[in-house]
Amino acid sequence: LSPTALILMCMLSNAYIAHFNAPKFYLELKNNTLPRFYQVVGWSFGVSILLYSIITGLGFLTFGAASNGFILNNYANSDLLMGLSRVAVAISITCSYPLCFIGARDGILDLFKVKTRSDGLLNK
Repeated sequence: LSPTALILMCMLSNAYIAHFNAPKFYLELKNNTLPRFYQVVGWSFGVSILLYSIITGLGFLTFGAASNGFILNNYANSDLLMGLSRVAVAISITCSYPLCFIGARDGILDLFKVKTRSDGLLNK
């Protein structure tokens, strides 16, 4: 494995971070019918694809074939706005980890057939 393959694996793990939480999202959805859930998922993916396409296109138009895979690396380290963007990406990645742990927690509780689940440790 090359370092490039490891970067790809990390990117793919973040790309599919919410799929195992889909049942929970469905249950928490107001008016949770399957057609409504499909509509919400369709709009969510559509908006996400649109934003990624625009950002990717603008990055490629700016730097052309010399574009780095992580587009922010093409900008100077002294660029304040890009520095803030790097911080925003780090915050986004850090804040996505609870999604993984909620799915893992629910899976483990289901595996051990825990019926009562306490939210006594949650802030109220």
